[in-house]
Amino acid sequence: MMKQLLVVLLIGVFLFGCFGIGESPKNTTQQGNLSVDNSTNQISVIIGKQKNQTVVGVGGKENNLTGPENTAKIEFENAPEKPLGIYFIDVGGAITHGNAILIKKGGFTMLVDAGPVENSGRVVDFLKGKGVNTVDVLVSTNADPRNYGGITKIADNFAIQSFWWGGNDFNDKNYAQVISRVKGIAKEVKVVEEGNGITIDGIQFQVLNPPKKRFNDINNDAVVIKVTNGQFSTLLTSGIQIGAQGKIANEQADAIRSKVMLAPYYGTGAGTNAISIFLLAVKPEAVIITGSADDSVENGASRAPFKRIMTQYNISWYETYVNGTFRIFNDGTNIYSIQNVSS
Repeated sequence: MMKQLLVVLLIGVFLFGCFGIGESPKNTTQQGNLSVDNSTNQISVIIGKQKNQTVVGVGGKENNLTGPENTAKIEFENAPEKPLGIYFIDVGGAITHGNAILIKKGGFTMLVDAGPVENSGRVVDFLKGKGVNTVDVLVSTNADPRNYGGITKIADNFAIQSFWWGGNDFNDKNYAQVISRVKGIAKEVKVVEEGNGITIDGIQFQVLNPPKKRFNDINNDAVVIKVTNGQFSTLLTSGIQIGAQGKIANEQADAIRSKVMLAPYYGTGAGTNAISIFLLAVKPEAVIITGSADDSVENGASRAPFKRIMTQYNISWYETYVNGTFRIFNDGTNIYSIQNVSS
């Protein structure tokens, strides 16, 4: 197995090395089908208020997502022609990492994590600023308080239709309380894992992790979702580390290729110290790095080696803790833009 991984790694370095080496832009770029505009701090709302939604199902009952589509419980407005907006909300602090990702299309709204509790107000204000009244799908990717800390605040301010999580609270009493709170108000609760999928409003959501046989590790059992809109896809990696990265790359290489990728574990060394094989499989053109500017050993370790790899592979990267919230805009084609929407 070690020899096989070594061979794959050497092939990956050779293939990516052929792409050329240069400085990876962090604020503005024009690369292939990727267009980026960071000059505008104010944007108009991409998608209007929700409408024509019908909720069907048994509140509080847990059901696994199975098959390529599962819309039996909740029905949404069918507007596949609408544009897709994915917002990587800046929820980091001086030394606090965190993820909060808003996905909006037509009448559909998904929130993946809600950042740390101390910055949860930012997420509430951001959603309200985008006209959100109801979170159709709320996803808690793992038992990292920097991801789940703000979920209670979301539950206090928005109706929640469907709640997805990995099914293990890892004996974290605070996380267990958050899960219990959301279960009490969500119309349905789904424990998701590798192989699950659903198509909503023309967006295909593929769950690639946690595996059916769990690692029993907070980060390697994190929920990983590939979001596909027509010809465009984004991979949301949460906090997966070398174990899950290697398993996904080896077993689901054909499934994870994506134009844009969220850097795992905030892009720090804790999540990127052996990421070359994973990048070889994903082949992203751009990477979003969330969290805080602090990449000390205590906070996950330096991002410098990861940035050197991305420079070698000609991958652009965008840091929320440097420029604020970023938005991906896509109309279903393979053309997309990444725009800084706050400073």
